[in-house]
Order: sequence, then structure tokens, then C-alpha cells
Amino acid sequence: MPRIPFSIRRSGRYYFRRRARLHNGKDMTVIVSLSTCDAQEARERAALLAAQFDKVRRAVNAYFNLNQTLEPAMIKGLFENELRHCLAQFVAEFHDESRDPAARVAEHRTMASAFDISQRPGTGNELTDAQREMLAKAGHDELAVEWVAADLDRFCGKDSIADEDLELMAEGLGLQPTPAVIGRLRHIHLQARAEAHRLAAHFLDEDVQAAFDQEEVLFEKRRRNGEALSFAPPVASTGVPVTPPSPAPGSDVQLNTEACVFITHHSMRFSEAIPKILKLARAAGHWTRGLAQYERVLRTFAWVTGDKPLGDYNHTDVAKFKNALLQMPRDYRPSKDFDRPFDEVAQELKVTPANARSINTIKRDMSYMSTACDILAEDEWAPRVPNTKPLDFAGVKFGKHKKVSAKTARPVWTPAHMECLFSAPLWTGGGGHLHRLDAEVGNEVYQDAAYWLPLLLYYTHATVNEIAGLRVDEVNIDDVVPNLVIKNNDIRAEDGVDGGEKNENRGRMIPLHPEILRLGFLDYVKAIRAEKHAALFPELYLNDARVGGHQFRNIAWRHMVDWIGQHMSIPTNPHSGKSADMHSIRALGSSFYAKAEVPDLMRADVMGHARTGTNALHYSKRAETHGVDTVLAEYRDFMAKHIDIATTHLAPRAPALLPLRHRSRTGKPKPKTS
Repeated sequence: MPRIPFSIRRSGRYYFRRRARLHNGKDMTVIVSLSTCDAQEARERAALLAAQFDKVRRAVNAYFNLNQTLEPAMIKGLFENELRHCLAQFVAEFHDESRDPAARVAEHRTMASAFDISQRPGTGNELTDAQREMLAKAGHDELAVEWVAADLDRFCGKDSIADEDLELMAEGLGLQPTPAVIGRLRHIHLQARAEAHRLAAHFLDEDVQAAFDQEEVLFEKRRRNGEALSFAPPVASTGVPVTPPSPAPGSDVQLNTEACVFITHHSMRFSEAIPKILKLARAAGHWTRGLAQYERVLRTFAWVTGDKPLGDYNHTDVAKFKNALLQMPRDYRPSKDFDRPFDEVAQELKVTPANARSINTIKRDMSYMSTACDILAEDEWAPRVPNTKPLDFAGVKFGKHKKVSAKTARPVWTPAHMECLFSAPLWTGGGGHLHRLDAEVGNEVYQDAAYWLPLLLYYTHATVNEIAGLRVDEVNIDDVVPNLVIKNNDIRAEDGVDGGEKNENRGRMIPLHPEILRLGFLDYVKAIRAEKHAALFPELYLNDARVGGHQFRNIAWRHMVDWIGQHMSIPTNPHSGKSADMHSIRALGSSFYAKAEVPDLMRADVMGHARTGTNALHYSKRAETHGVDTVLAEYRDFMAKHIDIATTHLAPRAPALLPLRHRSRTGKPKPKTS
């Protein structure tokens, strides 16, 4: 049989193979399975693919011949592709029974407005007074305007499309990714998204609902001849705006019962159910410790939604809670305003890019509420319609964002900053209680958390609370390789449950760096043991807070940062305003291992990070095969090799201890005189 053009045969099966040279000078080879062993069938399929390949090749080469400009046909194609992609996604979401269609329509209306504004040249992520007036004239009420402002700030701004993605798109089109080209591509995509949201806002129109192909009917509603945008609310067929029926006098209870989305209408208010939620969540293993944080979120939800009877809640309360969190600045504490209506307080809240609450924090609070909803769904919030979620906290959508980016990351300390810190009078000689950072009132060096905790953070890379919450018996001074054990203990307990391990990877043994041993840390441990204390730093647990790291921050660390600031500039992120902090010492430690020859497995074990890769996860069991002492010695040498020594100027000292209530209280540094 004659050879089949553009095909190869492997193991009895046929494959389409075609090579082409594009006008940009690059070669491309395409291999596609023809999914057949029959020669005649393979011949027909190969012929069809060859014709399609030629068509695609001509289209691609045409792009390379556009002389680095965005031609009208290309612009239209990009716009249509983005529009159809977005609209198809929105229509699919309308058919998700767990989400309320009317709420989705309202959301699409505000998102359309936000994208319309963001695609205009020269606009930022803040609504101007003129834009607010324009939105009001177009039919948005006051609340909707605020939603537009939130959407513009969070999801719809020009930064919602990364420059990197647009650069790759430009290169794929054969264009130089100049600022003008990038700006034009961004405009096209923002405009397409605005149009998609605008069309989706008409999904509940009668003609759309009656159509077989709903997307095509929506496309027919597109603007023509530059007619003005309209965001007026939907109207009934008579032309009268749709308004909810008003309850008859004295019929509130009956109306709420009939409108209830649950099997049974419960009159108990949400705040009254909070103790039950916490108890059941703890019993089921959802929330085992630190219940104060969960309770705070539950009470904030009750406050925002008006603490209604449980039977009166519905999907709108989910949106109200999410939007309320978006309106709260990062440092705002809702509990101080619980005695005032939320709508009144919201008028006073001002959110800016610098003080905005993290999206990840909002996601966390929504997750807490999702767990509470699941618990209530077993009884009070059992849905009337089976297999639905009348309150779907987990279904709330947020725009693309990075947990940590260059604009939000906290800066890291440098070795020079640590050398500066360890040259302070606290380590070289100063005064006593409240004068530890003053070299003019004495030449004493006392040992406590103020002395040892920063050193341990630097030479172990552990977290603040891991070190501050150590027990004395978790420092193994008599082992072949002295070490610290990070594990759950009663020092870091919350609500009667031992704590300390953020996750299973954080439980680990950390060998003590030779420099820590040289400075006399083991003698300090013996001195604390002699005083019969359970905590390695007992002065951090004299009150009921039980969070030693917070106590250390208040009584010592903030003064140490002031001391560094008198001698060097503090690393600060110009976008977020965040400055280097105690946790930044851990980031510095991890940076010591950012070298090509450093085994990732050892770095992960020292830092308490998850291992990656099949070998590291399942086969590397060196502690079991060679013994803990051998492994600890190897990790000690590994740390000693890569960590920069910042304390060579310090001499070992016998432990000198202040009275317990005076320990670690450094006092402010004396102002530096020029």
C-alpha cells in the first residue's frame, strides 16, 4: 500500500506528523494521534488534519506580517474570544443551583460598571466624585455604587490583568510587548469583560429564559451605534419597576415563615446559637483550640446581619457579610462597635490600598462561617430544597490575587541589621531593669528572653512563638548533639488543648548552632531548671495571655527595632508600608540556604517546611536507618556552614538573672545624640 502522506506508524497505530517553518524563523513539529490502526481510515483523517494545519499556519504567519501593529481584525478577534469565554462561564454559574440567580444579576451589574470605568485611560482603582455621580444617574443606588467601588478596587482594576500575561500574549501574536501594545491589549480585555458582565445581568430576562441557546440571545442584546450605557434595575413587563411585596400590618412572623428557605423556621437569634456552634465544632474536630478567634468571626457576622432569628437568614446575608469585611480596614476591631448598627458604623469606615484587609483574611473568615453553616445545616439551617446550600459561604468568588507579592510582602532583615542589633548594650553591657539598651548607666549583661530569643531566632530559623513557648525539658542539653524539640505542649496551650505545631511538618528537632553553645546557652538552661520553671522563658507567661511571642513583642522587641532604627534604616515595603519584623529573621535564615548546592530536603527539615518529591516524602528515612544523633550532627554542620556568624564580637558570660518580673523588660533606647 502506498505511504500515507504526513503520517507515521508506531506499534500498529497511525500518527499525523507535520513540520512547518513560521515567518518568525522558528520551526514547529506537530504530532497528533489518529486513533486508528486502519490504513484507509488513517489516510482520510490525515488528509483532513493536513488541510486544517495549512489553514492554521497561514493564520499564524499572517499575524507575523502585521508589522507590529494591532489590526482591526485582530482587535475584534481578541475581543470576541474574551467576551465569549467570560459569558460562557457566567451562564454556567447561573445554572449552579446552590447560588441565587437574582444575587448574581446584581453582582454582574456592579462588575460591569467597575470594568467599564477601569478600561478608560488614566483611571485608577478609586471612584471619583464625577464617576459616582455618573453611576447614580445611570441607575445605581447608593449601595450599588459602593459595591462598584469595592469591585473596582479589588477585582476589576487595571492590575486585574498581569503585565506578564499580556506580554506573553503580545509575543504570541508576533508583536513587540511595548507599553502601548500592552495598554491596548489590556483595554480590549477589560472592555470584553465589562460587556460579558453587562450581558450576564440580562440572564433573567424572559426572552433569554425562553431561548434554547441562551448565550446567543444574550449576544443579540449587545450595544449598537454607541447607545448610552444603562444600569437601571430590571422592570416588569408592564414597565413598572419590580418591587418586593410589602407585608400586611401584623403579619411579619407569618411572612418570614413562608419565605424561610429552611425546613423549619427557628426564632432563636444567631448570637444565641454561637455557644452551640463552638461546642459542636470543637467536638467534631473542626476547631480544637483558639476558639476566641472563631467566636469573634461569628459575633461579627451576627452584628453585620442584624442578629436576626435563624429562620430569617438567606443568601443575601452571605453577600452582606463578605462586602462588610471588604469595607473594614485591616486594623479595625469590630467588637468595639457591637453596640451600634453596622450600617451606621460603615459610613465611618475608610478603606485605602494601604490599610485594606487581606483577601486571604477575608477568605479565612468566610471559611469559618462555612463551617458554622454546615453545623447549623444539621438542624436549624436544614435546607427546604434537598442538596442545596441556602447560605453558601464557600461559593463566594474573589478575583485573582497572590497570597504574597512584591507589593504585600514584608521585607527581610540583612545580616548587617542583625550584627547591628547584637551590638546593642543589651548584649555588650548596659543597665538593668528598663535600661538594658542604655550603655551609659552600667556595664551589666543579663540573660533572659530579651538576650536569648533573638539569638535563637537567628541561629535556628524557628518562629517566634515556637521559641518563646519552649519548655525547659524541650532543650536536650545532654544529647550527643544538643538540640531543641518543637512540639505541642501545655505552655502554648489554648482552651485547654496543647498547641505549638502549626502543622505536622513543624514538629521537629533542631540542632543547636555551635555559636549558641559558645555563648553559654546551656548554662542559662541549667539556671532556669534550678529555679524550677517549666517554661524556658517564664517571664513571658506571667499573665493570662498565654502567648509568649506577643508579650515579648510588647516588652522588648519594639524597643530593639527602635535601637536598630537609630543606627540603620529599617527595611520597609514602599507599597504596603510593612517593615521588617521578628518573623523577618526567619526569612533571613531561609535566605542563607538559597544556594545551588543546598539540598532542598535539609532546608525543609530545618525550617519545618513540607518536603517535596517522591524520594523526600516516602523513601528518605535517614533518622531511622542511621540514627537521630548522626542526622542531627549532619544538620548542625549544614547550618554552621551556611549561616553567617553575626556575634563574633560577643564573649561568653555566666548567666546573670534579674528578678522574674523585671526580666526582658528592656525599656526604650536612649535617643542618639549627634
